[in-house]
Amino acid sequence: MNRRDRKGLPLATLLPRRVVGALSSLLVAGAAVTALAGPAHAEDGYQYWNYFHLENDTWAFSDVGAAEFVPEDGGVEGLRFGTSTPSQGIEPRADLAEVGFDTVCGDTEAGEGEKRVVLVVDFGVEEGNGTPPEPRADCAVGDESASTQELLGEVADLRVESGMLCGVDGYPAKGCGEAVPDAEMGGEEQTVAFALPSDGADDASTSDAAADEAEEGSSVWPLVGVGLVVVLLAALALVLARRNRTA
Repeated sequence: MNRRDRKGLPLATLLPRRVVGALSSLLVAGAAVTALAGPAHAEDGYQYWNYFHLENDTWAFSDVGAAEFVPEDGGVEGLRFGTSTPSQGIEPRADLAEVGFDTVCGDTEAGEGEKRVVLVVDFGVEEGNGTPPEPRADCAVGDESASTQELLGEVADLRVESGMLCGVDGYPAKGCGEAVPDAEMGGEEQTVAFALPSDGADDASTSDAAADEAEEGSSVWPLVGVGLVVVLLAALALVLARRNRTA
């Protein structure tokens, strides 16, 4: 994987590397206080977009934020919103056999100087931010030098504050990297279904087919009308002919 720092974006250099670039500098003080407090309580966490790279069919917790990492063509990147600690992230709940590059991006072409990257976006579970959207996997196409965050902006509406990814498609609507004292990490989670680009394509195909049928039906009615006129004229001519013979 090709990892490069993107100049000009703030880095939370005082936090553990796994959340560097993901949490804003406002959270550094809280982390420092936690470190000085010692092991008297559970580890504090943060509610934010956890970021992963798919490496050898395994999610690897990124040591930089989505704005600082530049994936290569054919990469698979995962984002999961929720509460995690600096030492333990929460992975997207995706079946990796269902969100691979061939499955999600196999039918997508990239132009010269562009790349294709799979973005697996898990909005997580209810944590006081309203009902999360359904998880999905998108095939993002962008410039070869684009970061994961820039690619995500190609397929979703982003809320970014001070360079940090805070919301995707309006979720969560507010907040950014909120501290969670004594964070409780859940156990192993079951995989859930992710919407794929092909799902939308199937819907589009169905809509196109319905439109074609409607168009074909609408084109038939003028022909029916012409036929009725012809029949009426023929009947009228027959009536007139009979009258002429009778006269």
